[in-house]
Order: sequence, then C-alpha cells, then structure tokens
Amino acid sequence: MTLSKPCRLAIAVRSPEEARRALEAGADYVLAPARRDRVPGQIIERRVEGQPELYFAMAGDVTLPADPLRVARLEAPDEFVAVMRGGYSVILLDPDRALLRAFSLETLAEFQRACREAGMECWFGGRLELPDIPRLLVLGPEALVFEEADAETLALGRRMLDAPPAALAPERGAPPERSAVETDRIFVRGFTLPFRVGAYRFERDRTQRLRFTVEAEIRRPSRVPREVSEVYSYDIVTDAIRRLADQGHTDLVEALAEDLAADLLRDARLLSVEIQVEKLDLGPEAVGVAIRRYRDERTI
Repeated sequence: MTLSKPCRLAIAVRSPEEARRALEAGADYVLAPARRDRVPGQIIERRVEGQPELYFAMAGDVTLPADPLRVARLEAPDEFVAVMRGGYSVILLDPDRALLRAFSLETLAEFQRACREAGMECWFGGRLELPDIPRLLVLGPEALVFEEADAETLALGRRMLDAPPAALAPERGAPPERSAVETDRIFVRGFTLPFRVGAYRFERDRTQRLRFTVEAEIRRPSRVPREVSEVYSYDIVTDAIRRLADQGHTDLVEALAEDLAADLLRDARLLSVEIQVEKLDLGPEAVGVAIRRYRDERTI
C-alpha cells in the first residue's frame, strides 16, 4: 500500500475548451486521442489495425514533463502484449464499463505490476466515480482518469488525491493511547464468497463458502462528514476480502483472518479490527475463528 509517488488526476477531454477548464480546475493532466478525422458535424477517431488507441497526455503542472506523454489505451489486461514496442510511457486500462465491475482488484494489481516491470506508468480509467478513488489508491496507480468531470466533482477529486487517507503514509512516533482517542466503528456483516480453503485433500478439489464479519475501530472524523473523502469506506474491507479470494488456495481460515487484519491495519485511521471467518459447508451451520488485532501490536 506504499506509494512511490503521488497519484495524479487526469481528465479525458474532447475539445481545447474542455482541456482549459480541466487544467484551471486542478487536473494534473488532460488526455485526448492522437488520431482524429473531421467530417461534417462530427469527429471520428481512427485506430491503427492491431495497435492500441494512442492518446496524448498534456500536463498542467510545471513539475511534470513538458512534452506530451504517449498513452496506450487498453480495454482489457490481455491486450498488454500489443504495447511492448510502441514507444509508450503510460498504459491506460480503460474498459467501456465501470473498472471495478469489469476487473477484480487482484487483476488490476497484476496488470499494474506488468506495466512497472516494462518500465511504464499504470493509469486507470473506466467510468470512474469519486467513491472509486480510495479503493484504487490502495494499489497506488500513477494516475486516475475521469471523464466529463464538472468543476465541483473535479475539485473534490483533487482534494481526495491531495490529502489521501493516512493509510498511504506510515505513522511517525509512538501511537496514542487508545483510551485517549475518540473512535467510531464501521462494520461488514455476513459477507460471503467462495474460497479455496482447507487442509484436507478433499477440500482442495472444490470451493467452499466463507462468511466474513468485520468490525473496525476507527478514528472519529474531526467534523461531521459531508463528503466521501471524509469517511472510511466499507468498500475497502470488502475489496480486501475479494483480494484474499483471488489469491488461490489457503490451508487455514486462521491465516486468512490474520492476513486480512494485517492488510486493513495498514490504514492509520484504524486502531483495531475484529474479524470472524466462518466455513459454511462442513456440516454444522458454521465453524471458524474470530480474532481481534490492534494497529500498534502488528507483527505481520
């Protein structure tokens, strides 16, 4: 969950006027197709056979490269091989549907690793909305690309990226006494997914349902929250559980509980987490484990 550099805000635009407004509102980049043909009444984008769509990203921040970045837009991770010899500096995964409905976070993380191993930045698009920002920041992409963002939405997105959750930076110094910190609790109850789990041989040949209940003690916001950027989203919890399910076979539910606790407690807003993991397909209604872990006691 550690970021090597800040996540940038990019806006896909269709005209110079849109680009100007986006940059004035705080976008780091504006993104536009490189190849266009004009015909009466419309603009048609041309695409070279067998090649990804080429976009150019122009920076509005003087600390960013002055020359436009060559961006390869892909609709699916398996198109990655097409960009290896294109001279691109950025790969944009941008399906024609909501990104987090199209692909799991584990798939996105693998795609991001492939981009970085190839020496290219990884950007995410795909009909993004503001609640997607904290979920995707967990992966640490170099930029998020939004479409048709009005000034208010763009400004809030800018604030969310400029002041990301404390999860994205390690705490300094000793943690405060828990009794001195005002807290709230968030919860996810009865979240059930198929897993490959179990130490017995017969358990390795099939999936079985696991039910997760998670309660987290979080630092209370300093004011009544009015924006999505001011709350800890339960989507972060369910995303973390989905990533566990995508990681293949695990012998013990105890290991899953510990891994989930370690993942969630990287976020400095969480002081403690209680996790219950239940197997539902072994005969009784449920068997499993419940643990409670504290942020300042983490050893994993």
